[in-house]
Amino acid sequence: MCYTSTTYYKKGETIISHQANRSILFDNIKGILIFLVVFGHALEYFRLDNPFIETLYTFIYLFHMPVFVFISGYFSKNLNKGRKTAVTNFLIPFLLLNSILSIGLVLSGNIDSFTILNPGWTLWYFYTMFIWRLLLPDLIRVRHVFMLSLLAGILAGFVTEFGTFMALARTLSFSPYFLAGYFFNEASVEKIRQYPWRKLASIGIISAGILLAITWNLLDFPAEILWGDRPFSFFKLPLYQNILLDIIEYLIGFGFVFVFLALVKSKKHFYTPWGANTLSVYLLHIYFIGPVLYLAQWIQNPWLHFGILLFASLLATHVLSKHKVVTVVRKLLAKIIITIMPPKKEK
Repeated sequence: MCYTSTTYYKKGETIISHQANRSILFDNIKGILIFLVVFGHALEYFRLDNPFIETLYTFIYLFHMPVFVFISGYFSKNLNKGRKTAVTNFLIPFLLLNSILSIGLVLSGNIDSFTILNPGWTLWYFYTMFIWRLLLPDLIRVRHVFMLSLLAGILAGFVTEFGTFMALARTLSFSPYFLAGYFFNEASVEKIRQYPWRKLASIGIISAGILLAITWNLLDFPAEILWGDRPFSFFKLPLYQNILLDIIEYLIGFGFVFVFLALVKSKKHFYTPWGANTLSVYLLHIYFIGPVLYLAQWIQNPWLHFGILLFASLLATHVLSKHKVVTVVRKLLAKIIITIMPPKKEK
């Protein structure tokens, strides 16, 4: 995620390829978020039988992808490069990996038919990034595009045709975060980091998020609403509640953008390499976590079950962000892309 530039951190050194002077601040933010992505997926089934885990899952999903998409927009300011590489960086990996996933699910009996344009599990992000990078140069020319994106994100809930097809629902519902990230600049980030009441404001936002997650589950609202891939008609809630929940989601999502920019430190930590190398973690963690989920279901003690999922998530994030793993993944993807789209020969 946000993987068009690469930084490796190894034994106190910083080995930089493709782009120099990366922001450790954003690597730290992404490091925390990519762990939450892995951990959230690890809790996917366990949450159904445990109210505490369901609340924790809801809390994570209130902000982890909104903030991630915001950062994706922030690093999409090179419009020409973004559009030029949209196919190679996002569409081809999506088509390849989604096809492999679909074949595996068909062979295992989990689905009945092969699907190409319905992103499987985590792969929706690649397709939405392809669409955003492709359209961004034109979108930013539209007057009041950010406000229009908020309206479109809410109105998408009325359209039953969208759903998971081509990730259209998520493309619209998460687009305000992507656009906001694009329009943000270093001065805006610094202004937040210098805001004198940032810690107090952040505590208030985090408390509001915890309270919202608790209330969400006490009122038995489906956590799936936070996925952003289903129309209002899918949920047995009054229309006004669906719309109100969408508005609250945007408020809390942008609130946590403020929290991460305000509180995360800009010095190296053990999780800094996680954020510098999110691509391999995002692509491979489901294959790491899947067997753990299968084995953990036999554990009756809920706290031991939770501990195993937490440890497995930390281990997966750490191992899959290692320099060797990242190098292999990037080289493999590069070979596949060159095979499909060989570079033009100079005349």
